[in-house]
Amino acid sequence: MKKPLILLFSVLFLFNCSTDDGGTTPAPDGNPTPTPTPTPTPTPTPTPEVNAVRLRDDGAFGKILTDSDGMSLYFFSPDAQGDSNCTDGCLNTWPVFYESDLTLDEGLEADDFGSIARSDGDMQTTYKGWPLYSYASDSAEGDVNGDGVNAVWFVAKPDYSVMMVQAQLVGRDRDGTETNLTGDYEPGDGTTFYMTDAFGNTLYGFSNDENGVNNFTNEDFSNNAVWPIFEEELDQVPSILDAADFGSIDVFGRQQLTYKGWPLYYFGQDEARGDNYGVGFPVAGVWPIVNPETEVAPQPENESVVHGVTNNGALSYIFNGDGLTDAVNPDLTLTRGQTYEFDVTAPGHPFLIKSVQNIGTDDSYTNGVDNNGASEGKVTFTVPMDAPDTLYYICEFHGPMTGTLNIVD
Repeated sequence: MKKPLILLFSVLFLFNCSTDDGGTTPAPDGNPTPTPTPTPTPTPTPTPEVNAVRLRDDGAFGKILTDSDGMSLYFFSPDAQGDSNCTDGCLNTWPVFYESDLTLDEGLEADDFGSIARSDGDMQTTYKGWPLYSYASDSAEGDVNGDGVNAVWFVAKPDYSVMMVQAQLVGRDRDGTETNLTGDYEPGDGTTFYMTDAFGNTLYGFSNDENGVNNFTNEDFSNNAVWPIFEEELDQVPSILDAADFGSIDVFGRQQLTYKGWPLYYFGQDEARGDNYGVGFPVAGVWPIVNPETEVAPQPENESVVHGVTNNGALSYIFNGDGLTDAVNPDLTLTRGQTYEFDVTAPGHPFLIKSVQNIGTDDSYTNGVDNNGASEGKVTFTVPMDAPDTLYYICEFHGPMTGTLNIVD
């Protein structure tokens, strides 16, 4: 009897061991229960890289530069020459921005960035030659509280077409003599506020130009090296300027930017950013700087539009000149501010400009009209800015000899 008992205990021992080594354990219904699969450890999501200089879209200012925390960066107008003029206590409000490992958001060009060694020994990052600062009163990402402070601090943007600077004028005359000048182009010291391109190169007007008219540049551009025209398509301007004051003109097939009607130029003898030698050449004031105080350029003197006027009996007036050839009683379009000459050779048929289309001299229009009613002679009409939209010419005696004058701006 001992051997069967030993055999029974051996079988039971083997069966218990099989349940301890990871095998399946019978469920109450007799089916095996599978071993649970371990839950995998999740792979951590990498933190996105944040660049040292970011490009952010601002609702009011468009694209602006920020640091890695999204805090706005700024330019300082006195820094036109590329050195920092914010020192000592200024830095408490306008801390220097410097990043040795410069990484940039897409849309920014590495060639536009650099660094300078400041006079206090610290380093500072620059953009298009402008030292960069932050503003202590910006407390949160997206703040742009520093723009326009004292009219010399401007939020840093990648798309300025022009910038405003504050610097001493140093004119250089035709003999090469340099003289410190005031904003009135008199000898003296003191900073003046004026416009440059986006890289701090001074822009000038020409005192002999007229509104929208370049009176300097030769058709073959043979003198363009002396005073190169400023060929720039307007994009963004500092907040102190009004984009509506800018325009462009065609100069022999090339586009020149204008400000308040003044065509804008560089000076060929300016050697570096921040130079403004042109204000003294050939003598002070001939080539002035431009700024918001600049008056609108004068309108060009009008060249008269001339029409020759004859008659076909008492049936009609016949017009020639300014695109008309033997035109019978044509309707004409006249521009306010422009001068028109009607060279009348129609004996017995006085040529009248009138506000009502009827014969006789009643309702004659006399504002800006000289020699109205001449039958042989010149009738001159400088169209007033307040002229009505419709006037008429008509023979004093013959109603069929008439036409309409449409007045436009």
